[in-house]
Amino acid sequence: MYSEKTLEFEQYVVFFKELALSLGLSIMAVFLVVLIITGSIPVTFLVLLAVVLVDLFLFALIHYWDLTLNNIIVVNLVIGLGLSVDYSAHIAHTYLVVEPPVEFSNAQKRKYKAQVALSQMGSSVIHGGFSTFIAICVVGAAKSYIFVVFFKMWFGIIVFGMTNGFILLPIILSLIGPLPDLEAKKKLFKERTSLRMSTHKL
Repeated sequence: MYSEKTLEFEQYVVFFKELALSLGLSIMAVFLVVLIITGSIPVTFLVLLAVVLVDLFLFALIHYWDLTLNNIIVVNLVIGLGLSVDYSAHIAHTYLVVEPPVEFSNAQKRKYKAQVALSQMGSSVIHGGFSTFIAICVVGAAKSYIFVVFFKMWFGIIVFGMTNGFILLPIILSLIGPLPDLEAKKKLFKERTSLRMSTHKL
């Protein structure tokens, strides 16, 4: 029969393989969902960068907060990928749909779109992060190891996710963000709509 120590040892044989698999599948899911929402490959990669950086920062937090890499940490790392998307995807999507003044240069258009995206969605991102933080403060008061780990990890997810979504992503978008041709998209949409209507009439 297997002892408790044997089972504990055997779980670490496949630990890093399962960790890499879980994080890899989560990143793929984030990429596909954000790509469907935004319809822009450059913006999708920028959002993915902001999300992956959250987990990278969490690994540093694990080290400096004297946590041990175990199953509970892995669950929170995967949750961190999904939760931090919320802090970046909304601002990125708003950046894409904002129409800058025509007379602006490309650099001015990027800066304008990033500023408007922040002004429209920034408060919602802050409120979402702050409400989540209030909720985990109750968990942080517990003495159980699981609740302590959850508090520390979620604290890092909220801080790093909001920082990347509210500061890093808008700065990158204001510097190298894509400038989609909204007029061309509107024209194409009208053409497709009129084509569908004429087909239905036939």
